[in-house]
Amino acid sequence: MDKLAADQQAQALGKVLVQEGLITENQLRYALQLQQEGLEKRRLGEILVDLGYITKRQLREIARKYNLRVPVGQILLESGLITEEQLEEALREQELRRQPLGEILISKGWITEEQLALALSRQLDFPYIIPNRRLVDRAVFQLFPEPMLREHTILPLFRDGDIITVVIHNPEDRAAVRKIEQITGGKFDLAIAPKSMIRRVLRELLQEQYLFTPAEGVVEESSRSGFRRYALPDTTIEAPPGTESQVINIVDYIISSAIRQRASDIHIESLYNKIRVRYRIDGKLTFQTDLPAHLGERIVRRIKVLAGMDVSESVNMFDGHFYVTLDNTNFDLRVSMFPTVLGSSITIRTLTREIGLKDLSDLGLNPNILEVFKRFLDAPAGFVMFSGPTGSGKTTSLYACLNYLNRGDVKIVTVEEPVEFSIEGIAQCQLRSTQARNVREHIRAMMHQDPDVIVIGEVSDEETGEAAVHAVLSGHKVFTTIHADDAFGAIMRLMDVGLRTYLLSSTGLASISQRLVRKICSQCREPYQPSRQLFNIFRIADSDVDNWEFFQGKGCPACNGVGFMGRVGVFEVLALDPTVRDALLENVNATELRSIALRSGQYLSLREAGFLKAVTGDTTLEEIVGILSYSEQQAFAKLSLSEKRLREWIASTDKESTAQGV
Repeated sequence: MDKLAADQQAQALGKVLVQEGLITENQLRYALQLQQEGLEKRRLGEILVDLGYITKRQLREIARKYNLRVPVGQILLESGLITEEQLEEALREQELRRQPLGEILISKGWITEEQLALALSRQLDFPYIIPNRRLVDRAVFQLFPEPMLREHTILPLFRDGDIITVVIHNPEDRAAVRKIEQITGGKFDLAIAPKSMIRRVLRELLQEQYLFTPAEGVVEESSRSGFRRYALPDTTIEAPPGTESQVINIVDYIISSAIRQRASDIHIESLYNKIRVRYRIDGKLTFQTDLPAHLGERIVRRIKVLAGMDVSESVNMFDGHFYVTLDNTNFDLRVSMFPTVLGSSITIRTLTREIGLKDLSDLGLNPNILEVFKRFLDAPAGFVMFSGPTGSGKTTSLYACLNYLNRGDVKIVTVEEPVEFSIEGIAQCQLRSTQARNVREHIRAMMHQDPDVIVIGEVSDEETGEAAVHAVLSGHKVFTTIHADDAFGAIMRLMDVGLRTYLLSSTGLASISQRLVRKICSQCREPYQPSRQLFNIFRIADSDVDNWEFFQGKGCPACNGVGFMGRVGVFEVLALDPTVRDALLENVNATELRSIALRSGQYLSLREAGFLKAVTGDTTLEEIVGILSYSEQQAFAKLSLSEKRLREWIASTDKESTAQGV
């Protein structure tokens, strides 16, 4: 729909709302003014609901009565799911067959049931809920007769106060809506889901031979840590009567579903008319389901109770912490609660000991670079920096190094904020404040512990950097992390906070930058040929895309159709050898420093490491392009890669695989 048509529809909606006596002329003018002044183009109906002038139910009824909704075909067209020719053909067929437009588009294979349901959700402002039997309140479900559920393909979910939420695939089914009104006394909210998903859950529920005994996760207080431990139910259970019990089931479902899908983060966000739940899986944020907006406060309160937060406070930021047990595995959940204008935004990070502690060989380092890396770790003294953006795996790599060094003849002392994973045999200290003086005092205290290895969570200022360097000059190995784009940026960052060049060049061992990329699913991996335009981005001199073999995942049930399963590290490793140290003392620029490092033979750039991951079948070129830093991309124009050098790296990988019997 173009801007003129949208403006005309908004004016028509405002006119009928005034005619119906639902809003006044002044209220309409104010809402239209907000619509024009807003940075983002919002629909007039959304603004009127937000202002409290009308309810969502009133807006839907008026839109239906006066046919003011955006046609679902137009929504699908604007989303790029169908073409104008396909829409016109489907509309002509609709006139002949008197069949819903969405069903015609699905029968022709032009859209899926999920795409239609999402379009209807957008058209009608109904939540889009992925049905699951763990979301169903059995007491509410039994209010609806089985023939009605089967005939109209509807699924009652739960009750919040007097309002029952019902999932339906076709909100235009007037007969179904009338029957829902009769059973609920008109106190209901509709949500939308694909027809096949509703049928699957209905079939599961109707085939149940018995109802599970009411049970709730067992919460135990830990007197030592003050954190709460919560055992998630392993099976579908029937919630005891009451809204709070159903909210408990909903939160349990969100957490357990995220863990079983290998999500690293859970995002629960308040929107103007619904709660949106998303999971971050293998680094990508994916939609999970919507929930009715009126459940928002109860969900927030439930998570606050679990995380030990103050349930009476709603305007401040909170950080909380609790443990859950699922499938005999313990998970550490870290909760961040952030107030927004629409309600709380909740992010829950899921951690396990198995995820946090890895061997060096599991990180994904090239075999030759792994040997260089081990030489850094075995050196008697020196400074090793891990850099990369948040979520790039720096802490995992750092802990893998500590795991490698954690022997009976090595004393390791750390100061971290926070301690991500507890490792037996290592003296780990958690900072209560990240002020420079506090960190510096901790480093001095660590020196009195007669350590061989010192770990500093992050160097962010000159005093901390100098204290770390003095620890190196005293004969210790020092490991730290730093937020920087790449290995060269980490060095520049330390200089930027005031660390003198001669100190860094005389004590540094290595600067390591890393990213995480999605791994191609091993169950559906197949060869493919990327475009020459994409291949040419890597600037491999005198080489062509036809000289290499690449792979992709076509999608299968094992990877939920995305073609990727898990993640692997891509590492840029810069050894501060004499040539690089001399260049640092001469204050050469980053591009020249990169060129010198390439000639040294002990440097593997992020571009090379990523390309090697693609040609060995671990990931795709598209994934690699997405992780390259700005400075790395700038270097493309001046530094070409050597095909011979890349082949040598690949040969070393093949040789190592053969030696291991792979």
